[in-house]
Amino acid sequence: MKIRRIVVRLEPRPAGLEALAQLAEELQAELLALFVENADLLHLAALPFAREVGFPSAIRRSLDSAAMERSLQALAAELRRACDAALGGSSVKWSFRVARGSPAAALAAAAAESGAATLLVPSGADPRAAPVVVALPQLTEALLRELLEGKRPILIPEAGP
Repeated sequence: MKIRRIVVRLEPRPAGLEALAQLAEELQAELLALFVENADLLHLAALPFAREVGFPSAIRRSLDSAAMERSLQALAAELRRACDAALGGSSVKWSFRVARGSPAAALAAAAAESGAATLLVPSGADPRAAPVVVALPQLTEALLRELLEGKRPILIPEAGP
């Protein structure tokens, strides 16, 4: 089975982008770097009673949904620059995308859209580790969340006819 696409979920301090680019180049696969704006976090910030405690100040303050949106946009821009710096000079076809929702649902949607064999790489996982193989019809959001916590790549075979 030929892996045609690698999808990696990016988190604030992306590591291993060069290793992912090397793997994508070896497999002649495209690389999708995905940043997921967690919808639950945004909903929490909109609640009138939601508070955060600053570190290291230990000062409590209200959450502000507009400020949270701006922070997520700034983080997405920072991650796009990191991808460009790490992948821009390589021969790998790559793209960066921002999605909003649950991380597991966003990864499942990215895997399903091409129909090709896809390797999902959780943030911080070794992309060369032996993957867990799961057919797309069996990949529920709950199962994907559980697999992502295991920090192993997830191989989704090409969809059959």
